[in-house]
Amino acid sequence: MSSENSISMEYEARVMVSEHDYYQVKEEMLSKNKPHKDLVNENIYFDTKDLFLTNNHIVLRLRTIDHIDHELTLKIKGDNGDNEINNPVNEEEYKAIIKSEQISTPNILDELKKRKIDPKKLGVVAQLLTYRTEIDFGTYLLVIDKNQYNGKIDFNIEVESTSKEDAVKYLKKVIKPFDIKYKKDYISKSRRAILKL
Repeated sequence: MSSENSISMEYEARVMVSEHDYYQVKEEMLSKNKPHKDLVNENIYFDTKDLFLTNNHIVLRLRTIDHIDHELTLKIKGDNGDNEINNPVNEEEYKAIIKSEQISTPNILDELKKRKIDPKKLGVVAQLLTYRTEIDFGTYLLVIDKNQYNGKIDFNIEVESTSKEDAVKYLKKVIKPFDIKYKKDYISKSRRAILKL
């Protein structure tokens, strides 16, 4: 496992949007802000049979970015943001995790054990494909997502910033011209995929 793992705090705000609003926001934002990044994220989620992680707002995700780079992430929801442990995974390690459905990353294993979660009881519970467009505004990152899971397609707009308050503020600024309402009851992509919502 690569030693270049990282622990970080992530501050995000999101809103679900219709397909029409997704294309409208994307087209408008790209027309005004040319530099952007298009990515394809393939996500595989792990949990216990009784969904202990999901029910306790913990996400364990193996992600492939643009069919090339892999990373294993443990995300733990906090009051103001998410604590994330990210570990790059090489191709051999990726295949081993998929085959065995077992996690071997020391810092993630330590975090799971702190919460009395037996790694041997974890298995793949859902998969999700995201077509993502990112635009970096400096003070915040705008993310425009199209998601496919469980035979469904949905769309969301997301903002990442230096605090939860700033993320909400910038998201409201982005969606206001499109008459999109911000709601606090957003259900995460992982939760929608795992619970088949």
